[in-house]
Amino acid sequence: MTAQQLPFHWKSFGLRIVLPTGLTIALFILALFVFVIPTIQENSMDRKREMIRELTNSAWNILAKLDNDERLGVLTREQAQKQAIDQIRSLQYGQQMKDYFWINDMHPRMVIHPYRTDLNGSDLSDYQDPNGKRVFVEFVRVVKKDGSGYVDYMWQSRDNKNLVAPKISYVKGFAPWGWIIGTGIYIDDVQAEINLLIRSVMKISAVILLVMFVLLAIIIRQSYRTQKQLRIEEDELKKTQASLFFAEKMASLGKLSAMVAHEINNPLSGILSYARLSSRYLNNAAGDPEITAEIHANLSLIADEAKRCGNIVKNLMLFAKRASGELKEAHLNEIVDVSMKVIDHSVRMKNLELRKELDPGDDVIQCDPGAIQQILIAMIVNSIESSPPEGVIIVSTDCHDPACVRIMLKDFGAGIAPDMLPHIFEPFFSTKESNKSLGLGLSVVYGIVQRHGGTIRVDSHVNAGTEFVITLPRTQQTVTKQTE
Repeated sequence: MTAQQLPFHWKSFGLRIVLPTGLTIALFILALFVFVIPTIQENSMDRKREMIRELTNSAWNILAKLDNDERLGVLTREQAQKQAIDQIRSLQYGQQMKDYFWINDMHPRMVIHPYRTDLNGSDLSDYQDPNGKRVFVEFVRVVKKDGSGYVDYMWQSRDNKNLVAPKISYVKGFAPWGWIIGTGIYIDDVQAEINLLIRSVMKISAVILLVMFVLLAIIIRQSYRTQKQLRIEEDELKKTQASLFFAEKMASLGKLSAMVAHEINNPLSGILSYARLSSRYLNNAAGDPEITAEIHANLSLIADEAKRCGNIVKNLMLFAKRASGELKEAHLNEIVDVSMKVIDHSVRMKNLELRKELDPGDDVIQCDPGAIQQILIAMIVNSIESSPPEGVIIVSTDCHDPACVRIMLKDFGAGIAPDMLPHIFEPFFSTKESNKSLGLGLSVVYGIVQRHGGTIRVDSHVNAGTEFVITLPRTQQTVTKQTE
C-alpha cells in the first residue's frame, strides 16, 4: 500500500486534536458572555455608584466648611447658606460639564436646582416622576433611615426638558441646616460606556478567537501531516518486522538445511550403493533364486531410504513455506507434532532425545499455525545448540485452563547467565558467537507471542538448563479488534 493509499483515522484525529481545541474555544466564548461581560457591567456600575458617592461627599464638605464658619462667627447662617447655594450651583462635571448637584430640605422643598429653577422654593411632597414615584419624599426617607443612600427614579436628561431618562442618585443629609445634597448618573450614559467597553472587549476577543482559529488550522494541518507520516512509518515498520520474521525463519531454515544435508547424504549413499550392487546382481542372476531375493531386498531398502529422504525434504518444505498470517482454529498438539517432525532429524544428528508430553485435553486454539510452528522450531533449535550430546529436550502442553493454553519447552543445557537473561528478547541480542546467529530468534518469538495476545516466561540457570513457558489465549477476538 502506497503512502497516498494509507487510510487516515479521522475519528481518532478528531477526538484527540479537533475536539479539545473546539471545546477550548467554546469555553472561551461561554466564559466571555457568562462571566466576563456581566462582570464588566457590574463593575462599571459599581464604579459609577462609588463616583457619585465621593462627589456628593465632596460637595457635602463645602456645606460643612461654611457651617463651621458660621459657628466661628465668621458668617451668619444666611450668608453661609447663600455662599453654599452659589458654590453648589456652579459645581458641574461629566459630559460637556452638564452633570450637577442639587439641594432640597427635609420638608421636602427645593433649595437649589441648576436646571429646574422652576422648582426652587417649591413644596415637593407630591412631586412624582413619570412612573409615579415620589422622588423627593424617597430622598427624605433614605436620609432619615441611614443618613445617606442611593435612589433610582426617572428624571429629565440634564438641561433637556423634553427627554426623561432613568437615573440613580446618591443623597446625603446635612443635619445642621436640615438639607439634603445629592448628585446622580443617567443609566443610559453608564450603559453607553459599558457598551463601548464591551465592544472593545469583543474586538479583542474576536482577534483572540481569530488567532485561535488560525492556530487550530495550523495545528490540524500539522497534526494531519504528522499522523499521516506516522501511519506511513507504522506501515513501513510492519513491513520491516515481517521481513525480520522471515529473515529469522530463513536463518533457522539454513541451520536445518545444513543438518538435513548430512542427514540426506546417509540414505542417498545407501541408495547409490544398493543400486550398484543390485545392478551387479542382475548381471549375474541367471535365474538364481537367492540372487533374485537379494535384489528384491536391496530394492526394498532403496525404496525405504528414498521415502525417508522424501519425508525429510517434505517436512523442510512445510517449514520453509511462508505463513499467510491468517488466524484460524487449530489443534495445538498437531502443531507441536509437525514442528517436532521438522526438527527430529537435527535432534538425532546431535544424538539428543526430543521428548513430547502432550496434554490429551481440549487443545483447540485460534492462532496462526505457521507462526506458532516458527516459535517452536526457533526455540528447539536454540535448545539443540545449547544441549550436550545425549541430552534431553522436553516439549509439553497444558490445556486445562478453558481460557488459555500453555506450551513448555525445557532443556538441560548450558543455560543463560543472569546478566543476559533480561535482554534475550531484544532484537539482535544473542548469547552465541556473532557469526553464528542473527540475534533475531527470541525477538521474533516474543513478537509472535505478543501478536497473539500471549505471554512468555523464561527460567534459566547456568549449566542447569532453561525452561520457556508460553501462554496463549484460546481466542483472538480482543487482539483482532485492536489491530483493525
